Amino acid sequence: MACFKCHADAKDGEVAIWSGQKWLWVWNCSHQWDQSSHSYVQLPRVLRFDAKALEVPGTIYCYRCWDDWGQHVKPGSKYALSSTCEEMAVRLGVMFEANNTQSRKSNPFHCILCNAYFNAGARSLEMHLKAAHLDQFQQNKQKADALQKAHLNPLVGSKRKADAMISEKDFEPVLYVSGCSHALIAAHIEGRYTATKWNHGKPIYEKEQTKQPADGFWGPTPRSAFIYFWDERDGALQHGWWFAPIVGHNNVWAFNGANREAEVLTVPESGWRITFDGDIDKTLRVTASPAKGLEDLKLELRWEFLASPEGASPEDWQPMKQDMNDVLEKRWAKHWDGDDGTDFFNVESNGFTYRIDCYTMYQENLKTYRCRRIRRGEPRASMAAVLPKLMAKDAEIARLQAQNSDLFKELDKLDDKVRRLEQEKATLMDSVVEHDGQMMLQEIWRMGRQLQVKVYKEVPAWHKLYSIIKDALLDACPKDHFGHCHRIRDAHITEVKQIFNVEVWKDYEFRKKRVRKELEEGPACVRLTSNLNSEVCSWAELDPKINEILVIHGTTFDKIDQIATCGFDERLARESGLYGQGVYFTDQSCKSLQYSGAATQHVGCLIIARLVLGRPFFAGGPQKNLKIEPFLDVNDPSKGRFHSVIARPGTPTGLGPQPQVHQEYVVFDGAQAYPEMIVHFKIP
Repeated sequence: MACFKCHADAKDGEVAIWSGQKWLWVWNCSHQWDQSSHSYVQLPRVLRFDAKALEVPGTIYCYRCWDDWGQHVKPGSKYALSSTCEEMAVRLGVMFEANNTQSRKSNPFHCILCNAYFNAGARSLEMHLKAAHLDQFQQNKQKADALQKAHLNPLVGSKRKADAMISEKDFEPVLYVSGCSHALIAAHIEGRYTATKWNHGKPIYEKEQTKQPADGFWGPTPRSAFIYFWDERDGALQHGWWFAPIVGHNNVWAFNGANREAEVLTVPESGWRITFDGDIDKTLRVTASPAKGLEDLKLELRWEFLASPEGASPEDWQPMKQDMNDVLEKRWAKHWDGDDGTDFFNVESNGFTYRIDCYTMYQENLKTYRCRRIRRGEPRASMAAVLPKLMAKDAEIARLQAQNSDLFKELDKLDDKVRRLEQEKATLMDSVVEHDGQMMLQEIWRMGRQLQVKVYKEVPAWHKLYSIIKDALLDACPKDHFGHCHRIRDAHITEVKQIFNVEVWKDYEFRKKRVRKELEEGPACVRLTSNLNSEVCSWAELDPKINEILVIHGTTFDKIDQIATCGFDERLARESGLYGQGVYFTDQSCKSLQYSGAATQHVGCLIIARLVLGRPFFAGGPQKNLKIEPFLDVNDPSKGRFHSVIARPGTPTGLGPQPQVHQEYVVFDGAQAYPEMIVHFKIP
């Protein structure tokens, strides 16, 4: 007995049997569902099933296949199929997707071979399958019948059958994909795969999803991935093994032309092209065991029991205690047989006696009569082998931290040396010396400046900071902004550089202390926040008391070295600024796009910076003549000045009826901002 759709052993778990008029539910071939008591009752001994009747296609379904297929296609249902159409659809891998938005509900049957949707009518799905896939259906049916006669269905069935197939090396029921050098494709294809069905005479492997995949830069991530074989019907270029989100899909990730022979069922281990017509990825491997991460560790197999209720999703499998695990593993090594020629044996563990059913893979507590499914779990790393590696990693981390500390100390020494040379230069230059002497001192000062370290460092392209910045820029573009603003949503980050400028940082720290002191002496000011997500600089400890926030400064490629080396300089600001001759920032990414150079060249630069706003002045209109912050009280200059100017959306610009669209921040002291990162990007 096997499920007609997935071929799972129908002797285990809940099974639905179609009598021709209604469904009969049986559990573990020993209990029958009783409608009156709403529970399973012992199957009467007088009840017998006609073996030939059970072999009729579409008669037996496991619970999962009944839930997503069987209950929808039998007479009396909304989408009932004829018996002929049902058999063809199952053999060809047609899927029922009533809730799929592409299927429009009225056409719930998805033919994955041609990626088209059909309804249940005789002139729809059935006509399509007979016209387009009849030859393939007949081939699949012949192979399935041959396997059934030989009792060698390698994709499913009892553990004994699977072990027999593995020992004969016909093919592996489980594969592991690892080592893909293409970062985007690796996220799709790497993982554990299980054989599920056939296609063109060879097994199909489906990737096991451990969690809901997140959407990436290139769009929604496919929910699954498949390894499958395609024969020569579409030409030699299509003949071979494929990675794709759907069997037969037009968009593919990798191709391998090896192992094409009909008698060879194994998937090639290496030689995969990324994509199908690209170069061979020399590091990509498809293996029968995890290829990396555990190869040098001592492994131990852990038996597991199902802790969650039957039918729960996801299933919760828990490891057994060590004594129970050892007994079951020893039994497994001795061909997994029961005692005295039966399928049962008893195990003592945790003060209880458990009866193990080798055939159905269940354990029963003989005291509480509770039954649970069991299975032989995946290899896990032994803690005895893991602990030394963890200790070695801790030692390496401590060494790197000490090295990092030494580098910072050396940096401080170099900085002190530069300052000392500058002081000596200033002192000597004030004295009256001959011209040659002055030039010698100037040369010494120049040589001292060379002791400074490089002011920025490139962040590797695989670092998660790239995706964090991308998401932050998307969030910082208001949803109601379109037109030119929309282009920032298609930006692709190509390079990120982290700035390390001790000189500029000390000027910034000094300015922060001065603003903090002025705020403590004056009246309280409004607290401000930024639209730019602080995760882009998760290490930054921003001071909300002085309105320290993260902002964006758009600039062109020719100015980034100057800003990274010398910081922001208000003296270089353009005189035509609408709100004064200062340094302009924003927390809306689409505004910074205007000054990045990307509008005409499709590539641009942004600088993510810290900014101290202090006590802000909110502009009520254009202030082109400003060259310094406005007074707090124009009638009493002794009260001091504001620390920044803010132009909010809606502020009149004086340039026509159109008011200010974006939020802008203006400071008139470049030391009030510190450049954290340089972001290079491109847009279509």
